[in-house]
Amino acid sequence: MKTTAAAILGLLIVATAGVCAQADIPGEVVSLFQKRCAACHKGKTPPKGLSWEPGRIAEAIDRPSREVPELKIIDTASPEASYTLKKVRRGDDIKGKPMPPLKALVPDELKIMEMWILGLQKHPVPR
Repeated sequence: MKTTAAAILGLLIVATAGVCAQADIPGEVVSLFQKRCAACHKGKTPPKGLSWEPGRIAEAIDRPSREVPELKIIDTASPEASYTLKKVRRGDDIKGKPMPPLKALVPDELKIMEMWILGLQKHPVPR
């Protein structure tokens, strides 16, 4: 009984931590990912295992990229090195396609993403 209660408590703590982290992501960032990324990066088996659905954005923080494992998808210690920024900036130092693949982010969208990712170094999302 004690083991079951401890397991349930542990699951609740983990679930709550994810909700708290997600709640700390600004609405304009969530909207941008939903509008420009989640059309493809969604579901149980999203491309590269990366879901940008509104409830799952925080999962990418400090997680290694599948394309370039030595880089983090969103790197809070070194935000400029974030693989997401490299992909949306359409740099030459990426593997695979730039993102979004068909139409680049417009300057205002890119600024929203850059400001949020770069700001994580000073104001990290709790996990």
